[in-house]
Amino acid sequence: MKKILYTVIVLGLIGAGFGMYMFNKPLKGIDSMKTNFTLSADVLLDSFENDENAANEKYLDKVIQVTGKVTKTKTDNGKMSIYLETGNALSNVIFQLEELDSSIKEGQEVTLKGICTGYLMDVVLVRSAKV
Repeated sequence: MKKILYTVIVLGLIGAGFGMYMFNKPLKGIDSMKTNFTLSADVLLDSFENDENAANEKYLDKVIQVTGKVTKTKTDNGKMSIYLETGNALSNVIFQLEELDSSIKEGQEVTLKGICTGYLMDVVLVRSAKV
């Protein structure tokens, strides 16, 4: 009986250790992820405005590379958000960068890569980086 108890305890500790390892494992960087789509900021926004369900089906949780003109940069809690011009004054394509990038300036044409999280007035991409 003691042998079974010790075996269960050891297996439980091994399982807990593996669980902690997986929980704390760093995420794969966006640079090493395969790009699913390459397009401009205005085309991406138009897709969501014209048919949000179809755009969600196509782009949601996919790695997208987008080119556009920077209209605004914002830093909050060590994270940087880049707003790209879309031709629609009320909506933007917003990239939330993993790291601060002081080389990105307003008015500059940039290409960014990120994971699309969907659309709610703006199209938002996370875990992003400059290409």
